[in-house]
Amino acid sequence: MMDFRLSIVPFIIIVVANFFLSWIYYSPMVPWFKTWIIGVGGDVNKTQMTEEDKKSMPRLMGGAVVATLLLSYGLQIMVHSVKATDFASGALVGLVLWLGFVITHSLNTQFEGRKPIVLVINNVLYLVTYTIFGGIVAVMG
Repeated sequence: MMDFRLSIVPFIIIVVANFFLSWIYYSPMVPWFKTWIIGVGGDVNKTQMTEEDKKSMPRLMGGAVVATLLLSYGLQIMVHSVKATDFASGALVGLVLWLGFVITHSLNTQFEGRKPIVLVINNVLYLVTYTIFGGIVAVMG
């Protein structure tokens, strides 16, 4: 039976952690930043946002917030539904969700002309977040 209850503390922890982890992961301070920027067709020498970039930021950030809320709640539904109560079993649920849904959908980005390295860089983050966050949900209920 599916368990749709929402545990607010892990929900908020995951939302905040995912936002900041993603912000750091895709920032210029990480060694793979230039590789990722080139892979998505960006300019590594660009230091200022254009007016067009600034106008699109609310839509992009809004989408990121919605995606993070859905990730946090979706993980809770699955972890609670399989009755995972320890970190390892919750992490396993996250890993299975990553393998079954995230990787399969990410592979379709190859049709957009993205370089394979973008798939790798993006999915390392998703692997880490899904497994760790699944474990957090299991432990915190």
